Amino acid sequence: MSKKQKNKYLAAALACLILILDLLFLYYEKYNNQGLPIRNFKILYTGNILNFLTTLLAVAGTIIYTIKNKSKNNSAFLISFSLIITAVLILASVSDKINIPFPNIYFMDHPLKKIFIGFLFASFEFIQLLFIVILWINIFGGKQMVILRALVNTAAVIMFFLITTFAYINMKKVNDDKDKTSRRSINIAVVLGAAVWSHNAPSPSLAARVDKAVELYNNNVVNRIQLTGSNAPGELSEAEVAYNYIKLSGINLSDVWVESKTVSTSEQIRFIRDHLQNIPNLGKIIIVSDSYHLTRVREICKFFNVKAGFSASDLKLKFEHNLYYKLKESVALLVFWFFAI
Repeated sequence: MSKKQKNKYLAAALACLILILDLLFLYYEKYNNQGLPIRNFKILYTGNILNFLTTLLAVAGTIIYTIKNKSKNNSAFLISFSLIITAVLILASVSDKINIPFPNIYFMDHPLKKIFIGFLFASFEFIQLLFIVILWINIFGGKQMVILRALVNTAAVIMFFLITTFAYINMKKVNDDKDKTSRRSINIAVVLGAAVWSHNAPSPSLAARVDKAVELYNNNVVNRIQLTGSNAPGELSEAEVAYNYIKLSGINLSDVWVESKTVSTSEQIRFIRDHLQNIPNLGKIIIVSDSYHLTRVREICKFFNVKAGFSASDLKLKFEHNLYYKLKESVALLVFWFFAI
């Protein structure tokens, strides 16, 4: 074997090692970012399987590509791409930990910093998929317009992920938990936060979630209600608005708890794990949200190992609004599966 060939195979081995280390680092970051020890790692969790399969395709593609192109020395391509993937992953991870002075602006109910970090993680996955597609196009003999074809095919792969996740959300129904339980236990309906409208009025979504929790309370399914959710600039927190709304129901307000610091669904599930799951005399926890939201909620609960029931609000949406929210949930669930954010 010539020195040139040895260098080529060495570069391929190094690229594979970098890709595997990226996978391990991503696994660590997913759990560390959510305050979970790595011992909670489960390879059979959907998101972890997706991470593993993409890395497997990248490593297998690198090996086959190198063996098949014996006469070519593509060391620079393999090393450069793998290092770019690593750099973007590290940048996303660091951005999630440092105090970046972003304006206090919200877009689609998410703070700008969260959107920026999500964009960086999504860029990491896009570049990784692009690398995979370029490798496999070359393996199967593609010679012309490789970059353009790779970009189109990568977009097609992402669209496939979105369509599959959208179908999953539509097919996976979450059954309501309506079984009555003993009053001697503490049974909690956790209302997940939703948008607040002008003049600190609850949006229809937030009002419907609170109404469902009150219904569970009045039917003796739960005997406590936990309201959650922080606020956008210039308005009361979602939990405070929900509390003002629940006053109108006439229930015993000493049975209503308020948490007003969490800003996302994953933070609210984390709050359940840290502050509710181990309280004395706990009977059960029922998470209340809209039906389109509960599939993602259940997936996040699996990641956090939170044992809970679910109850969907009675919110009625027009077709176009229902489609919009399910598409939004598809993106959010994919992002959580891949990056736990």
